[in-house]
Amino acid sequence: MATTRFRIAALGLLPMSFLAACTSGPGGGPVHGSSASPSRTTTTAAQQEEKLGAEARSALQATATGSTVASGLERVSDGLHTDPGLSAGTAYRLTVVCAGTGTVAIEFAPAGAAVRKPFSCDGTTVLERFTAKQAQHVDINGGRGATGMIAWRIERV
Repeated sequence: MATTRFRIAALGLLPMSFLAACTSGPGGGPVHGSSASPSRTTTTAAQQEEKLGAEARSALQATATGSTVASGLERVSDGLHTDPGLSAGTAYRLTVVCAGTGTVAIEFAPAGAAVRKPFSCDGTTVLERFTAKQAQHVDINGGRGATGMIAWRIERV
């Protein structure tokens, strides 16, 4: 009778050992399909993005002087691509702060003649004064490997 109870108890443990083997990888760590690691990475990336965004916004707010026409906060990977509807012949100031790594470039495309102005994504405030032309388009694009957040504002001067 004692032998029969031992066999039943041993068989009861068998499915648990298979389950444990299916959910852990080499060395007892999680298998690639596990959600433990990606959720930590996503949270860390979101926290980093939030921190860089706050830094960029703070630096941008310190320079506000005119009448804001348009503004925003963008990921470097998304960039900024806008036709803000500026009045032709009016002077404006574009203020940009990029917090992160790498370089980004401001591109103005007034009436088809693009002007490119690269700068470092190190938290430095960049001011660019320009007079709007018809169909004024403003782009800010990240260079290869650039990461971070871009805070920007266009003001009427």
